[in-house]
Amino acid sequence: MGWMQKLYETYENCQSLVGVKEGELPPLMPIYHTIQQAHVEAVIDTNGCWRPGRAKVLADKRDRATLIPCTEQSSVRTSGPVPHPLFDGLKYIAGDYGNYRDPKSSHYAEYIEQLSAWCGSPYVHPKVRAILEYLKKGTLMADLIRDNILYREESGRLPESWDGKKEDTPPIFKVCSKDQADAFVRFWVVPADGSEDLQSRPWEDETVWKSFIDYQNSLQADRGYCYVLGKEMPVSSFSPKYIRRPGDGAKLISANDDGGFTYRGRFETPSQAFCVGRETTEKAHNALKWLIPRQAYVNGDQVILSWRTDGSKAIDPCEGALDLLFDLEPDPPPVTTGEEFAARFTKAMAGYGGNLKGWEDMCVIGLDSATPGRLSVFYYREMQAKDLFTRVKSWHDTCSWELYGFPEAAFKTGEKTRPMPFRGAPSPKSIVKAAYGSRVDDKLMKSAVQRLLPCIVDGASLPGDLMLCAARRASNPEAMDKGEYRMTLGVACALIRKYRNDRINHKQIKDETYREVWTMALNPEENDRSYLFGRALAYAQQIESYSLGLSETSRSTNAERVQAAFSQHPAKTWKTLYHQLLPYLQKLGDRGKRYREELDEVISRIPVNEFSNASLSEIYLLGYACQMQKFHEEKQENIRKKMEAAESSTKGEENK
Repeated sequence: MGWMQKLYETYENCQSLVGVKEGELPPLMPIYHTIQQAHVEAVIDTNGCWRPGRAKVLADKRDRATLIPCTEQSSVRTSGPVPHPLFDGLKYIAGDYGNYRDPKSSHYAEYIEQLSAWCGSPYVHPKVRAILEYLKKGTLMADLIRDNILYREESGRLPESWDGKKEDTPPIFKVCSKDQADAFVRFWVVPADGSEDLQSRPWEDETVWKSFIDYQNSLQADRGYCYVLGKEMPVSSFSPKYIRRPGDGAKLISANDDGGFTYRGRFETPSQAFCVGRETTEKAHNALKWLIPRQAYVNGDQVILSWRTDGSKAIDPCEGALDLLFDLEPDPPPVTTGEEFAARFTKAMAGYGGNLKGWEDMCVIGLDSATPGRLSVFYYREMQAKDLFTRVKSWHDTCSWELYGFPEAAFKTGEKTRPMPFRGAPSPKSIVKAAYGSRVDDKLMKSAVQRLLPCIVDGASLPGDLMLCAARRASNPEAMDKGEYRMTLGVACALIRKYRNDRINHKQIKDETYREVWTMALNPEENDRSYLFGRALAYAQQIESYSLGLSETSRSTNAERVQAAFSQHPAKTWKTLYHQLLPYLQKLGDRGKRYREELDEVISRIPVNEFSNASLSEIYLLGYACQMQKFHEEKQENIRKKMEAAESSTKGEENK
């Protein structure tokens, strides 16, 4: 189980970061701890006395995350009476819970017994003892009612839900999704003498963490042979939950199905199949929980994580060139052209690669839910950071095209930005959307991304069916808006270029011998039949759109309408399209002469025997896109010259 060993090593290498917060990201948790969402914060002093008027409902979601001690059983509890050692829900910690709800639902006795055992050990902490002394009084819910935290009606009843006007809703009902008596409570312990204590919050106090860790390590536990570390130690019979996000019930290791023949027939007990030390699994899972929100690709239940065992940020194989640049450059300035982006991206990648020492370990793991309670590892690789960098760089070199897009950061922050031009590789998510449409369902998205991952990390062959699906959608511009079509065409061309060049070179990873036959730039000397037909289609598109632009008319061109038919029956469709083009050429007059001459030259290069209705290969899209990009560059150059001329004229007038 290499992935667990590498995660354990990551935790060991990042011990100095335990408990350190990074903005709103969850910290690397100490072992035997978990994070829960608290609803209420109560305040007591070190003598175990209630501080009236200081309790509050945690209305801000960002303030609710609370690091709490947990036992092996409480960390995976579902509905059983298994209390957490310190902070918990009212049914566990309130001695007067039975005064307001069914006494049979209270687990106060089990909670007090467990907390008393901790306080009776040599590892007790003063703040923990103060919480025990207060809770033994059995007045928590009464104190919360007195401070108007819990809502009680005039009749004395504690309602489960609010039936009044929405604007009058008490704060407690806004944070508790069900019964207010289910509220999770944490305690702030202040000095009884009124002095200031910067560590009044036990959930942020490292000495409280250490107290519980030492106490847990002192308890008698089953010992066994840890398959990960290869030594005898206290072993775990439970696997942590909440791996991908809060509330995630899926577990990576599970063998509790005695009746379903999960392991019976091969082994007598689960431990014969696999055995892991409790400290090992705690550290490995805590490292995974810490890494996923920091740097993983997440698509619903699917998670793809790349990380370095020294804890530093790794290059993400699931990012497109645009998002990767934003990762490599902390505060990237705006991008104005694809050429500028390509230069900056190359420089940023070279800088990242230059900082690698060559010996750093890099891991890539893919996780997905097999069932709601089970998490599967569908992909795992270990390699040196230099090797992964080489393969990711090769992917971005060989699968690049002129694209437009929004950086992922813009969606996360809600910032309104215009699409940025960039010359690079699309992300796996963009590839799937280009192949199957923007409304592709999650199941197909996950399976397609799973197929693309080895192409990037292992240098595997690009799936031909994905490339063909994208090419077919790019041949039907009428089925999507202009923005989606432009992105679909660019992604399709990137895939076609990589697929064709890889087959010519009989390799997928670019080196000094890799020969690029199909490039992003227009090749005027290329005589491939499909490529030439694609260029002819681009001329038809340019001539008609130019004429419509002069008359300020906005509509689809004939070339766009017949493109799908053109790709299947080029000779027949071209005859119709050319006749439809003649009025526009006449309207343009001398302004269209150049286009007509160049179009005739392109058509003349198609051999007579190949000017047929045999369907075009996907290469025609490369010819079409390259020719359209050439027209765009010429237009931008003309605009630039006009602006320079206008500036020169203005300066001349000022000098007079």
